[in-house]
Amino acid sequence: MTVQLTTFLMMDGKAKQAIEFYKEALEASVLFIQTYGDAPENPESPLPAHMKDFVSHAVLKVGMANIMVADMEPGTPHRSGNQVQICITTDEIEKTKKFYELLKQEGQVEMPLQQTHFSPGLAVVIDKFGVVFQIVTMTSEEAVIRGHQKDS
Repeated sequence: MTVQLTTFLMMDGKAKQAIEFYKEALEASVLFIQTYGDAPENPESPLPAHMKDFVSHAVLKVGMANIMVADMEPGTPHRSGNQVQICITTDEIEKTKKFYELLKQEGQVEMPLQQTHFSPGLAVVIDKFGVVFQIVTMTSEEAVIRGHQKDS
């Protein structure tokens, strides 16, 4: 079982600008980038046209570490305290469920644990100390595609 913690920077529509800035300021390289428009459309919750070019997920390599960058999801307010998050990636859904159940105790669920087009389990929880955690299960193959796998 693998567990990886990664810093996740949440932007208010400026993720592409931030990525360009970090490429220069931190000598970052882009391992993966996907826009909201690249993902399958949900007919029950159509994406506003202006959001299709916003970044839904990007992974930057800075030295030996990865940093994830994205624009806030439609309908999620950008506020002080949620722009820096910790993403917990695991390759086992049972471990994801355990982290979710424990971190939500005395905390707040921002996104209930659910299956997505890229993961059998994804959730967002604010723990009792106010720290925002994204918890996601990824197969080894999906982790490599999305830039989450460590270099061997």
